[in-house]
Amino acid sequence: MATLTVADLAAVVYSCGKVFDGLSTARLDTENFLRSGSLDGVASRADLALLQDLRDAAQFVIDHAGHTVDAAFVRAVNASMTRSGALHPGQLRTQEQLIGVATPYGRHTPDALTEEELQALLDTAARGGDVGENALNLFVDLAKAQPFEDGNKRTAVFVANSLLISSGAGLLLTIPVDDNDPSVARTFNDLLARAYLYGETEAVKALLRSRGLTPFEPHNRSDRR
Repeated sequence: MATLTVADLAAVVYSCGKVFDGLSTARLDTENFLRSGSLDGVASRADLALLQDLRDAAQFVIDHAGHTVDAAFVRAVNASMTRSGALHPGQLRTQEQLIGVATPYGRHTPDALTEEELQALLDTAARGGDVGENALNLFVDLAKAQPFEDGNKRTAVFVANSLLISSGAGLLLTIPVDDNDPSVARTFNDLLARAYLYGETEAVKALLRSRGLTPFEPHNRSDRR
């Protein structure tokens, strides 16, 4: 029987680490870390903490495949990242914290969400009939809402992938990145910023459709842990 492992999510881990948090460990070294725990090529302590958090989030999603993507699940995904994220992993931020994101178009400081408002956001994002589109909606809407102190985009990526994995759609959502063309990640970040500030969500979803949703099929790995 095919078994999903964290190494199968290497492209998810590498792409969001590279684009969101400046991961400097190379793609192959990232894959080796996920596969065997090898620290060869891990560039810094900061990279190690980030990779450990991303590995833990990937494992959490795998272990909870089929779980309902509700507010409690989203908080649990955020809580799985304890080394490089928020001071209070898994806790919704408060309005008084004034947490926001600096973008080229200005600062994005959305209102804090209650548990009920987070649930309503999830319900709205996943109400369509196409799981791929639902995953894109979940990623963009969660990232834009910034419900946590930190790790919001990482959380959004893994929540979207949980939906895809649980559906059996044969797709994963990675963040557009090309090691030979830095403009790909720059374009993605620019479009995401425009979604944040101006509500222009379709352009970033179009890029994710073409360069982020990737076919995937786990393989038998009876010889692997």
